[in-house]
Amino acid sequence: MHATVGLIGAGGIANAHLPAWLDLGHDVVVHSIADDAEALTRRHGGGRVVPSLDALFEAADVVDICTPTHTHYELALAALGHGLPTICEKPLTRTLAEAEDLVARFADARVPLFPAHVVRYFAEYAELHRAVTRGDIGSVAVQRHTRQGRSPAGGWFLDEALSGGVLLDLMIHDIDMARWIGGEVERVFARTHAVGGSQSTQAFLTHANGSISVLTATWTTAPIAFRTLFEVAGSRGLLHADSDERRPYRYQGDAVPAPDILPDFSPLTSPYRAEIEDFVRSVATGAPPRVTALDGLAAMRIADAVARSAAEGRPVDLKPLEAA
Repeated sequence: MHATVGLIGAGGIANAHLPAWLDLGHDVVVHSIADDAEALTRRHGGGRVVPSLDALFEAADVVDICTPTHTHYELALAALGHGLPTICEKPLTRTLAEAEDLVARFADARVPLFPAHVVRYFAEYAELHRAVTRGDIGSVAVQRHTRQGRSPAGGWFLDEALSGGVLLDLMIHDIDMARWIGGEVERVFARTHAVGGSQSTQAFLTHANGSISVLTATWTTAPIAFRTLFEVAGSRGLLHADSDERRPYRYQGDAVPAPDILPDFSPLTSPYRAEIEDFVRSVATGAPPRVTALDGLAAMRIADAVARSAAEGRPVDLKPLEAA
């Protein structure tokens, strides 16, 4: 399937999505009101800037939303109004109510909606899922996921009403992973601590199968490198990965993604390329993608429970997704 892609936004994550679309051979039109779209297309050697959203929707076969979190809902609704399959950078929306409404509207219209939970496409996490599915470590009992990086330097990220803070920027990745590995979540207990520009959230998830997951996400003003790690313990073994021990993604070339936002990667092994390729395949064939709209909604439901638990200082129980 060859498509013309309407890429909305030209900030940090667009530097991962645009080269992936170009490498896969698609045409891309770009519109942004907050960032320099011309600079983005020059940096990556492709893409055509259009002056308005209307021009983008008119030209596009599919839409890719790479804008601040609080804008996702309205932009996705606009894409749906044109009947366009849509990939939306995580989190799907800023609030759970928006996510519920968005997923229902796309489903009713039978238009594909793909939440870009890219961690499912990182090699070590994809292999973790395969190993658990094969039964390599027996029945999963405990998962530990940690994700940490420098605090954003400024802008909308630091306004929690717009971004959702470290919970929706970092922890949402590991919420999705914990559910992908351990299944549905029934109960959440969480704590958040913030000092100045630093913020850390820890969440304990109880899965329907009785296993537990411990998630920690941290923004810090300390001079640290971005780091992720997981340990998954089962009845017959332990799986472990730490980005400080092995960094499989190294970017080659002149167009370097924003270092404060994106990990290094090679265009040949880019998880961003893999997720976009999966989305295009799903649109072309009707086959389900690795991450569905309901997965994006489930992650938002758990994140909402984490936020309520941290705010209220008590465990929060979740109803099954189909009963929510």
